[in-house]
Amino acid sequence: MKGVRDDGSLTPSRRSARSGAAIAATTVSTFFLTITNPATILSFAAIFAGLGLAGAGDRWSAALLVPGVFAGSMLWWFFLSGLVAVLRHRLPPSFALWVSRISGVVLLGFGLVAIAMGIAALVS
Repeated sequence: MKGVRDDGSLTPSRRSARSGAAIAATTVSTFFLTITNPATILSFAAIFAGLGLAGAGDRWSAALLVPGVFAGSMLWWFFLSGLVAVLRHRLPPSFALWVSRISGVVLLGFGLVAIAMGIAALVS
């Protein structure tokens, strides 16, 4: 509901400056949150199995694959962050508010569907 009832506190003009230590702590916590996310683990397992890498057994391949996935993910997020940094000055301040609201509605919709599916599974 936060995204639906946002008061604009997330707009770029109202954000406080963050120190380097706070950014590093956020990066580390996001990394650990990502690698412990079951959806991420299952997605990468499916991708590796689909590419035939699940039964390779070659330690050098695994030793190169893991840093390669990490580097690719970091490049992707640097690209997205850089794009946002460049475009945020060209967008109106209300843009962040509307993105937050739309995201909140989408998440609420997914939550309601998940609850409905759970109830339907219990009833049947």
